[in-house]
Amino acid sequence: MAIFKYELRQMRGLILGGVIAFSVLLFCLLPPYISITTNPDGSARTETLATVDGNSFLQAVDISAEFLSKPIGMYGFLTGWFFGLALAVIAMHIGLSIHTKEYMQGTADFLLTKPHNRTKIFISKLFAAAVAVLSIGVAYFLASLVSLNIFAAGFDFKLFVLLACSIILNSVLFMSFGFFLGTILPKIRKSIFTSVITLFITIIIGTMAQVTGADILIFLSPPKYFGGSIVADMGGYDMRYVVWLIFLVIAFTLVGSFIYRKKDVVIR
Repeated sequence: MAIFKYELRQMRGLILGGVIAFSVLLFCLLPPYISITTNPDGSARTETLATVDGNSFLQAVDISAEFLSKPIGMYGFLTGWFFGLALAVIAMHIGLSIHTKEYMQGTADFLLTKPHNRTKIFISKLFAAAVAVLSIGVAYFLASLVSLNIFAAGFDFKLFVLLACSIILNSVLFMSFGFFLGTILPKIRKSIFTSVITLFITIIIGTMAQVTGADILIFLSPPKYFGGSIVADMGGYDMRYVVWLIFLVIAFTLVGSFIYRKKDVVIR
């Protein structure tokens, strides 16, 4: 419990900053973005949607003109391809840095040679990282609910829940991968840079999968798991990706735990 509380105190500024930034940005961005494709009376702006239809970028990110014609659709676009990517980077940074900082600050030998069970250390750090990521995700969910009630009354609540929860699911995956990566490469100094590069690579893989028709590659591209238009059309998630995501989170956690318990302390 002491390690858990210590790690949370270390991330307090990041958590608060993420909660405030995500909430304020959503509240500021949602109204102008909704107005791009929706008239004040709630009808779609046909002239704008005509320019959107067939847009190669929107097709690449699985967003259709029909989806954007509704306020909840524009919310889905912002959630999946702005806030979702930002939270994925933050989540992986949290998971990665919670290990690497011990080696960068020279405290790994102190922590791992004190009378603390390594499994307990691992679990405490994992819970702290999960609480940090979920705190930002839940805050975004609540901010989204308030913002949509103000700026887009009458939205599809079920679709909203699916879209808002999708970035929480992806952030948990990226956090677990960062946590795993930190156990095998504990001397990574630039965790934010590493997180951005990792996310960028997964987006490229997803784009290649769509262009080439190699759908199997989408399993390597988490940002493509819960495309807004696809979720809206299906009325839910594609369960193949949900099962795969759960499997990856469990695998990264178990393998990371095994490595962490067996590895030697490497002092700078």
